[in-house]
Amino acid sequence: MDKNLYKSMVYKVDWFSFTVSDTFDGGEDGKDFVLLENLGYDINDFETVPGRYFYNSGITLGRYVNIYYNDYEKDLMKNTSNSRNYVFTGQGCTDLSQKIDNDWISLFKALKQLDVKITRLDIALDDYNAVVSFDKMERKLKLGHYRSSKKSYNIVKQADVNGQIKGYTLYLGSQSNSSKGSYMLRAYDKYAQYQYKNQIPPQEAIETRIWQRYEISYTKKKAREIVNLMTENGQTIGSVFMDTMRDIVEFLEPTKTHEKEIHQNKNRWKVCSWWENFLDGAGKVHLGKPEKDLDLGRLLQWLRVSVVPSLKMLEELGDEKGFDIYQIIKNIEVDEYSKKQNRLLNNAKKIDKSLIDLYLQKFEDGGL
Repeated sequence: MDKNLYKSMVYKVDWFSFTVSDTFDGGEDGKDFVLLENLGYDINDFETVPGRYFYNSGITLGRYVNIYYNDYEKDLMKNTSNSRNYVFTGQGCTDLSQKIDNDWISLFKALKQLDVKITRLDIALDDYNAVVSFDKMERKLKLGHYRSSKKSYNIVKQADVNGQIKGYTLYLGSQSNSSKGSYMLRAYDKYAQYQYKNQIPPQEAIETRIWQRYEISYTKKKAREIVNLMTENGQTIGSVFMDTMRDIVEFLEPTKTHEKEIHQNKNRWKVCSWWENFLDGAGKVHLGKPEKDLDLGRLLQWLRVSVVPSLKMLEELGDEKGFDIYQIIKNIEVDEYSKKQNRLLNNAKKIDKSLIDLYLQKFEDGGL
């Protein structure tokens, strides 16, 4: 096993949602959304949105941090409760991780003391070297050379009109509405996803042109059990993740009997060495630092290198052919920004103007 392949791997919390009682979150002295403030957010940065999940109201920060609650002056939905639902999407978890200094265990412990009920937790493992190829996993699944606690798998491939792959996702298991909760695996090509959306991937993915993500989604009771393993039993995020992965799927090598015939009982088949190595190596990987934001400086650097030359070419062509590319760009309407763009905008608004001026000067000079 090449240990160097695992050095760039990182775990991250990629979705986190929970409910907290109205009584606590309403606070005292007329304060509201007390927990939000304690997590380092400013309620004034949020805007109102329609309610969801049996709540009649909601607020959001760029669609990546969302809170759904009941406004008791409005009609209440059927089956609602006296609670609030906090939802941190993938970008929201990155944002929260920076605010809590990436100390998720301390956050989990603090929330448990407040009798918060965790409703969903997604843990992701990012692999920038394709230690295990998705093609190899797919072949084993189609041959039936695996065992799993899940009843089925599904593989979804997306391609453009030219046949270029723009998405690949392997599902093992599915989410359940049972109060016991569920857990499932999604393994997908994150690099292809970013390319298709014309987004800028992390530096590790830029260097290798590979970004495979393994994501396990735990819901309800299963999510709370996983948190307990980390907060009470001292398990690492890597060991919890890989224990679940081993339960979800083990890829097998047909094993022969003493009579040189393949065992009919798959329980006697050996686990593939490449899968064992992956489970062992990735199980020792630690929780990564919060994904480095695509800040204003990096965005301008990308524009300077990748976009400005094309714009200058179109400007020259426009002078000859009678169109103004910059006016055309101004006329284009954008329905909404992505969650990552919203985060960048919110963070950039808090930057001192002198730093922005410095970025812009370097952008103009080409020295970013």
